[in-house]
Amino acid sequence: MSKHILVAVGANCDGSVLKTAIEKARHTGARLTAVYVVDTMPWWAMTGVEYGCIDSYQLVQELEREVERRCNETLATDAWDIQAQALTVQLGSNSVGRRIARLADELDADMIVGGAGHGSKWRFWEERMSDVVGRCTRRSVLVATSGAASREEAAGESNRRRDKARAAAHVHAQTL
Repeated sequence: MSKHILVAVGANCDGSVLKTAIEKARHTGARLTAVYVVDTMPWWAMTGVEYGCIDSYQLVQELEREVERRCNETLATDAWDIQAQALTVQLGSNSVGRRIARLADELDADMIVGGAGHGSKWRFWEERMSDVVGRCTRRSVLVATSGAASREEAAGESNRRRDKARAAAHVHAQTL
């Protein structure tokens, strides 16, 4: 039974990870902490400096405020009946996944909820954040998928069942 759930939220607009964590916290009676790990100088901000975009740091801060605002709105509307809070932490010198795993230890969270993410196709050395979290902690890790991914997965499973049934019917018809 979980007493404290830590959910890693990102800059994406899909709130499915946070909503999954809210439902899990509601089901287990756990308190919920949503965390957004901020990289104050991401690679895309540094590329802007080369072209005279000095306010890249302000763009990072605006993104941080936007994620925090969306997270607080979701908590206010969907998690009104559970104890929940939103945090923003600085990345530091580690990867995002390691920072989330370390924060779970600091906050004594029983479970970490994160998104499935996707691996980079051209930066082969990068890992999905959920893989890094799972490797760097001994706590339970729940990988939440978005609603669109769940629908695609269900459609794929439905298609596999239909094809299997067609193949079985075809084999049965040939044996008669």
